[in-house]
Amino acid sequence: MENLIAVMSDYGLKDTYVGTLKATLYMNNPEAQVVDITHYVRPFDIVDAAIKLKWSYKYFPPGTVFLIAVDPDPSAELLIISTEKYYIVTPNNGIPSLMLEEEPADSAYVITADHYFIEGKGNFRGRNQLAPIAAQLAKFQSPFYLGDNRDLSIIKRFRIPSPKEIAPGKFECIVIDIDGFGNLILNMESTGQLPSKVTINGVKITNASENFKKSKKGEFFVSINPEGHYQIISYMASAARLLKANRGTKVMVEF
Repeated sequence: MENLIAVMSDYGLKDTYVGTLKATLYMNNPEAQVVDITHYVRPFDIVDAAIKLKWSYKYFPPGTVFLIAVDPDPSAELLIISTEKYYIVTPNNGIPSLMLEEEPADSAYVITADHYFIEGKGNFRGRNQLAPIAAQLAKFQSPFYLGDNRDLSIIKRFRIPSPKEIAPGKFECIVIDIDGFGNLILNMESTGQLPSKVTINGVKITNASENFKKSKKGEFFVSINPEGHYQIISYMASAARLLKANRGTKVMVEF
């Protein structure tokens, strides 16, 4: 789909950063349609951004340009990565890694078309450099004139740890995300059945349900999040706060 740009950043909404970035998109491509994936990536957190991109991209139509404005390393090269269906405009810091495991890269371009950049003070590459390029790419659907084609090996990548089966039917997992409700999302995708027991920080949880029916406030149970991962929930409360859990906390999952 031409002119569709999906934006992700760690800017939040308190300041003018998101507004001026989006204004730059429209200034360079008045026909653009801009969708906000989220602007609440944890600041400078490329793992958080990678997870959110993986869980979002598949809901967008072919031709979408993903603009990734999470840029903790201002020395990272700026890339355009194309896949069979999509384009990604991003610093080369590994954020597309998890998406590219499912939607492999076809080409990588180092952005060189600096005549599209806008002047600005300070380090604001998301607005001044990435946004004008994303706007042009959404319009013309080709990275060819926006950068130099490079080997795919230049794309920086990382992986999220997989669950470890330490005994038959018993897995050591970790929390990979905590959503806005305080739900603890694990690095284990649903196997088609719910666990019989989950243990986290000494707390054993044996309730499991695919929905919230008949749940009591504060009750812990295991469910499946919208992207197919097991999650620990405290109904109408924050499981993260009550269980004193953070990203990376170990969780034992038994079937």
